[in-house]
Amino acid sequence: MTEREKQTRFLKELIRSEDRAEFQELEVQIIKAERDEHCIRSAVWLMFILALISGAGLGYSAVFVREFFENATPLIVKIFTALVLASVMCLVGFLGFWAWTRAICNRLYEQCRKLIISLHRPPPPPLSPFPAALSQTHGLQVYTIVTPETGHEAQIITLPQSTFSSLPEAS
Repeated sequence: MTEREKQTRFLKELIRSEDRAEFQELEVQIIKAERDEHCIRSAVWLMFILALISGAGLGYSAVFVREFFENATPLIVKIFTALVLASVMCLVGFLGFWAWTRAICNRLYEQCRKLIISLHRPPPPPLSPFPAALSQTHGLQVYTIVTPETGHEAQIITLPQSTFSSLPEAS
């Protein structure tokens, strides 16, 4: 079992453990995409085997058919040549389609991961009842605290500014 298959199996188990409509819809999409990918992969292998057999038949025809290098090409050589060309063209097309379906599967797996992570993410911490804001006033940093209204009368307290000039001078 490859690493991709292990991860896919784990994601499917996580999807089945959740009972939500989004997960059921995602599971249906994943099953359809995997079925399409498997079908295309089978077609790729079929065309690859057909190309190999046709190429081998063309090679044996070159060795065993006496008229192979003459002007009139034998029917068996034409058949093997057509099979090789057709299977190689189909192989290229199926490989492109397989890459496309693989990208669809990867996108669905990533969507599944994001959905699972979003469900298991811890909730955000509660907001502080006293939000602080930092503001700059004349080169000084001042923190402003906004308090909720409690119905009590607000009082403003003014603190005297301390200076070092009040200290006695040392002689």
